[in-house]
Order: sequence, then structure tokens, then C-alpha cells
Amino acid sequence: MKPFKLTCKFVLGAILASPWVQANSSEIDFARDVQPILEHNCVSCHREDNAKGDVRLDTKAATLAGDDVLVPGDPEASSLYWTTTLPLDDELIMPPIKNEEKDYPLTDAEKAVLKQWIVDGAEWPEKIVLEPRKRLPKTISFVEHVQPILELNCVACHYEGKVKADLRLDTKAYAFATDYVISPGNALESDLYILCTLPMDDEMFMPPAPADPLSSGDLYTLRRWIDEGADWPEEVTLAPKKKSLTILGTMPKDLYQELGFSEGPVTDEFSEYEEEISTSDLAFELVAIEGGEFTMGSPLDDSSRGENEWPAHQVEVSDFWMGKYELTWDLYELWMLNIDRDNRAYKKMEETKADALTDAVTKPTAPYTDMTFGMGKSGFPAICMTQLSAKMYCMWLSARTGRFYRLPTEAEWEYACRAGSNTAYNFGDDPESLPNHSWHLKNSFFQYQSVGGKPANGFGLFDMHGNVWEWTLDQFAPPPSTALAKKRVNPMVVPTSLYPRVVKGGSWDDGPQNHRSAARMASDESWKQQDPQIPKSVWYHTDALFVGFRVVRPREIPPLEDIEKYWPSEAEILAIPSR
Repeated sequence: MKPFKLTCKFVLGAILASPWVQANSSEIDFARDVQPILEHNCVSCHREDNAKGDVRLDTKAATLAGDDVLVPGDPEASSLYWTTTLPLDDELIMPPIKNEEKDYPLTDAEKAVLKQWIVDGAEWPEKIVLEPRKRLPKTISFVEHVQPILELNCVACHYEGKVKADLRLDTKAYAFATDYVISPGNALESDLYILCTLPMDDEMFMPPAPADPLSSGDLYTLRRWIDEGADWPEEVTLAPKKKSLTILGTMPKDLYQELGFSEGPVTDEFSEYEEEISTSDLAFELVAIEGGEFTMGSPLDDSSRGENEWPAHQVEVSDFWMGKYELTWDLYELWMLNIDRDNRAYKKMEETKADALTDAVTKPTAPYTDMTFGMGKSGFPAICMTQLSAKMYCMWLSARTGRFYRLPTEAEWEYACRAGSNTAYNFGDDPESLPNHSWHLKNSFFQYQSVGGKPANGFGLFDMHGNVWEWTLDQFAPPPSTALAKKRVNPMVVPTSLYPRVVKGGSWDDGPQNHRSAARMASDESWKQQDPQIPKSVWYHTDALFVGFRVVRPREIPPLEDIEKYWPSEAEILAIPSR
């Protein structure tokens, strides 16, 4: 089990965000009132990887570093505020008005919040990092935008067939029977909204566990609807709805067939290539690794071998491509935070079949804290995901690119790490040389580092030793006590339980022993020790600040009946709590 070394205090972030307070209120809460305004209207064009006009609004430090972008105490000197007050035809107005039928300025209430927040000193908790989120429609429609939120999250406990706490939300008459459930024009005096923004461990938090919290977009929609008058057509009656499989996500076999995959070798040239993500400016490189036979594990008489290492035995693997680097946050958050979809909406891209397929792949609930824990984001390895999250990302990536991606098997990973070597490390046996090849406990400054900072191995792969442990597909099984006599071909221990599963490679938080090519570690439930949710998230390992992954593309696509060995199984997807 990984020793627990770091204690983290969580900051309520995007999932507890909500739009704005009344113009005359001086009690501005950044996470609740300011963060959503910036995330849904500004950050998509002003963040680390897309800083238009050299302006960033994703962190406090970056925002304050801009030239008069934010001047605490003086909104009129802060371009973050005064550009929102310009006439619609002014080319400097923010957000930009390129098409008056679709684009719109901030509301008066939003501008008032920004102004008051700046007047009060522009308090911004250091740990809150903003993420780009999709803009709401110019006009909020009750039937189109609000009714689905209430029916999927609220009405099941508050309708004629089930009236909890003497409250019904199925008709306008019942919902507005008291002025504190919905107070038109003032969301901060409306229990329907305010209870959804409480800390998740508050007994009044809505919707209660095991349901997921409302998303940032749902909260933002609900807030705008109430503050704009809470229009509810008299004739509309709500009914409780369950999340359909379409909302939950497509199934692996369905996606496999939709993408036109078929068992057998791919026809692409077997060479290194760059995979571009068409909906962003991002790409990643893959190295072609010719399969072969190698010695997996370590000799039983090796005095330095770890107790969990396989005894040395012969293994054969087939050809595959592997990510040159550990997957970075930039690429991971395209799926994790739905930035892929938001980019398409912002750029007004024509919809494709790939868009529909990627949108149908299940996405994680929003993280409840900055999952980088202040260690860096752009160019740094994504961490803290569960194996399910990593496999689901591979499924999404396959839908986006039309190529079959998955996690590596343990055998593929070790073959790629060794790169033809039979020594303890791919550079030799001397642990004293480790600092030249790996980020580990003694040279990492107690945090992960940007990918590619150490020399590549013989196959051209970076960070196979250290930086972060990497997920494989295999269930962790205690190694046999004796060497295997028979060669294994493309072995994989198909998981039958959630824990433990295999990670490989060692991390910034480990010494030389765990950086050996044969080293392996078992995932553990304690990796969610500090997760405050009930039940604990299926998406995040809050305490696994040392675990990431890289992707593999096999040269031969598996048969349809085997797809659930490599992507999440139908059972895993159906077990994901509904949103």
C-alpha cells in the first residue's frame, strides 16, 4: 500500500459555484458569485493554454500579473470590469459581441457583482483555479433548460406521489406556494437554489446523497432563471425522470460498432505519428514499438528485487504504439471537464459524427478541489484518476479520433519500459544514476514535474521511470514464488474486483526500489481516504497524487467480444451513480 504522506484541505470549487448576488449586496463570495461569471463567460479565451491578448483569468496570480486587468479596490481601472460596460458596438466589449442574435453582454447583476467584488478588494482564494465552461443560451427557456434540471434532480422526492418535507415541485402553484422555496428575482432567498450550493457534508445539502451535486452549468442556469423572474408556464407539470443510458453514456460494444472497428490488424504505416485533437490546438505523439520476446520480472536471486515483482520469465507481446509522454492535464481535461464540447460551441464548429459519439461517452462529475494540488497543470501529468476514469478517457479518445486506444497491459508496459534492457533500470543497474533518468523522492522537490524532463529510453519514451506511477489494465495478483516454465503470450490478468489493480513505474514520491522496471504496486481503497463524498467518487483517487497514465494503440484491434477487457465494461458503466 502507498504510504500516505500528504494531507490536503479541500476548497469548494466549480461544483459549488453559482452565478451572482443582488446588486446591492456587499457580501460577495468568490466561489459562489464570481467564479461562475468568469468561468462561463471569460476563461475560455483567457487561460494558460489560450491567453488571448496576453490576458489570463484562470488563476489569481496570472490575473493580477496582467496590465491593469484587475486592480483591487478600483473597478474603473480594471479592464476585467470596465470592458463589460462598453456599448455593444464597441470592439473592446467583453464578452465579444460578434453576432447579436447569439452573443450577449453580461447582465447588469453580473456586472454589479464584479464591480462590488473589486471594490471590496477582489478576494480570491489562492487554491481556486478557474476552468472554461460553456456559455448559457442568451434566453433561458423553462421547458428547454430548467424543467430537465428539476425533473432529473429534484422532482422524484417532491411531487404528488412523494411529498418530502411537505414540498412539491411538480407544478407552478405548489412550487410557488411559499416565498422561500422560489423567490422570483432573488435566488439567494430561494431554498431551491441556495440549498444546492451548501457544502456537501451539510445535512441540508441538495440533492442528497447518493445523487450527484448539480453541475456548475445546472446551478448557473437555475440561478439565472430565478434572478430573471422564474418564469414557469402555468400549463407545465413536471414528472420525475431517471437518467437514461443516452445521458449516462454509450456502451463499449455500441461504440466499437459505431466506429466501424473490426478484428484484425490496422493498415496504418507502423511508425511514430502525432495524434491531433481536431476540436483543440492540442496533439500528442505516439511511438511505434515493435513487439517481441523479453524477460519480464526479476531473477529470484536478485538481492535488490522487490517482494511484489514477478519472478523472471519469458513473455511475448505484439506490436503497439505508446504515448511518448505521460498524459498531460491539457489533454485529459478535454474529456474530464467537457472542454472538447465547449471548444466546439465557442468556435461554432459544424457538428460531426465524432462529436455525437464523444458526447455520448460518460464524463466525470466535476472535481471538488483543484486536482493538481498546486503542483502545476499545463505540460504536467494528469493525476488522481481512478483506473475507470483512465479507461473511460481511452474510450472517449477512440471516439474523438476514430482509432482504437486503451491502457497498456502490465506486460506491454514493462516491455516498453525496458526497451531491450535486462537490467534493473532501462539505463543499467546502478541506482546512483537514477537522478539522471528519473524524477524521484530525492530530486523532485516533493512534486511531479513537467513531462519529458529527463532523457528518453531506448524506445524514445519519456518518464517510464518516475514522475508518476502509471495505470495498466491488469488486476494485481501476488506473484508466484517460483519462475514460470512456460512463455506467456500477450498476457493480461483480467480484473474481477475493483481493488487491487496494477500501476507501474514509480513516482516523484518514491525511492529507487519502486523505479525498477520490474517494480509494481497495487491500487488500494485508501487512495480515496480524504474523499468527502458519500458514496466516494468512482472518478477520483483523492490521495493518489502519484498516479497517472499513458495511452496505447495496439496494431491489431481485438474482437468485439473482448472489448470490455480493454474499455470499461457495461456493468462498470451501469454502476456509475446517475447525475
